[in-house]
Amino acid sequence: MKYTVSNTINKPLDHVTAKFFDPQNALEWMPGLKKIVPVSGKPGEVGTKTDFHSEWKGKEMVIQETILERKGDSQIKFQYESKMGFNEVEMIFEKIDDNSVKQINNSLFHLKGGMKIMGFLFKGMFKKQSMVYLNGFKEFAEK
Repeated sequence: MKYTVSNTINKPLDHVTAKFFDPQNALEWMPGLKKIVPVSGKPGEVGTKTDFHSEWKGKEMVIQETILERKGDSQIKFQYESKMGFNEVEMIFEKIDDNSVKQINNSLFHLKGGMKIMGFLFKGMFKKQSMVYLNGFKEFAEK
């Protein structure tokens, strides 16, 4: 399953990317995220692995993030892996003008088992959750 979602953040590009590339800031804008635990590598570098501990519907989930690619501060690709499958996310920040940035999230899901059916039937739910994260980051960055 593949899709793209985007929004506009009303702040300068350097402000937006500084907020995004500080991994601990995710605790401020990702609902349900409880803890971020470095596993290997240096934050922001290709190959770095980090465990994200979240709570969803009363259950703890651990999702491992691996940074796959990074092009300066304007583009990064992550892989998130859990028992349900994996998700590649390419996040792109495009300068619109001196005080606004287009944030683009390209997502590709490879789901396992029963989650394959969920992905097929409820693609809109996955897109909606991605927008929750994009809008959460937008709100955080614009503070």
